[in-house]
Order: sequence, then C-alpha cells, then structure tokens
Amino acid sequence: MPDQNALIRAAIGRLLSEKTGMAVISMRESITELLAITGATIAVETLQDMLLEMAEMRGMMVALDV
Repeated sequence: MPDQNALIRAAIGRLLSEKTGMAVISMRESITELLAITGATIAVETLQDMLLEMAEMRGMMVALDV
C-alpha cells in the first residue's frame, strides 16, 4: 500500500509542522489525530513507528504515553 503510506507520511509531516517548537508531543494525542485525519486502516504500531521516525528526523521528542 505505497499510496496509503505516502498519504500517512504527508499527514504526519503536516501534524509535526503544526507542532514545531513544542519540546515534546504526545504519542496518544498524535495517533488519535492522525487516525481521524487519514481514516487509515493501518496498524497503530506501524503508525507509531512512522511518527517516531519522522519526529526523530525533525529533532522532536515524542512522549510514549500510549
């Protein structure tokens, strides 16, 4: 599902852009927002991995409050 992954990565990018400047973002809140935005049928664990990877690339920290 490369198309779905690209859409999810774009949604994660937008979400992280909105949160630029925050010291730490919430995993739980971010996942809830992403699922609502994308309506994706992807495993939550996969979504968490993608979020962590992209946040790390931007130098952001994610609170693992799942």
